Amino acid sequence: MLNGIRLLAALCIYAAGTSAQAFSITDVTFQIPPDAPQFADAAELLPGNDNVAGVNSLGGDFAGDPWTLLDKTDDSSTEYMGVTFVLEADANATSGNWSLSWSETGAPGLPLTMDFVFVTKAANDWGAYLFESITFTTDPMTGNGTFEITWTNNGGQIPGLSHASIYGRGAEIVVEVPAPSSLLLLGLGVFALRRFMKRLPARRSFAQTF
Repeated sequence: MLNGIRLLAALCIYAAGTSAQAFSITDVTFQIPPDAPQFADAAELLPGNDNVAGVNSLGGDFAGDPWTLLDKTDDSSTEYMGVTFVLEADANATSGNWSLSWSETGAPGLPLTMDFVFVTKAANDWGAYLFESITFTTDPMTGNGTFEITWTNNGGQIPGLSHASIYGRGAEIVVEVPAPSSLLLLGLGVFALRRFMKRLPARRSFAQTF
């Protein structure tokens, strides 16, 4: 009986450590001044450690073109599309601030519009937060945000941030083809003119007049 109670308690602790508690897109914000802070467009909580394969396996709004690791707070940066990003975050904090700076280091360079995934790694899980169609320019060249860890570890406590990562991919830009309204109006005008000319009586020649 005692062993059964211990087993049940252990299972409860494990479940508490692996389940999300109020995990949502509002856990993370990002802004490029003077724009206002914005929440993530999508969020997902996963077990283990983040990597390129793990981010590329995400579904929903995360799915699409492959992701590239741009920077990790405990690793070196990678140049992407001629731009190098540097990520910083409050390590070991359960909530805090993070910043992202960028510089043009190649071609095509800035401005660059892309989607990115901001990752918070804490304890045995990681949260992925998607930000879509963010444009990075030469003024300013830094952005900032906030984060909050909202899941618990195996001991039922909210863990501190182990590291943060950022992954990027080119944004899917939808080009709207304008309706050829001017050509349409011109065509209607020509059509109306032809009908008008057909309704006019035929001209008599000068010889018929006299």
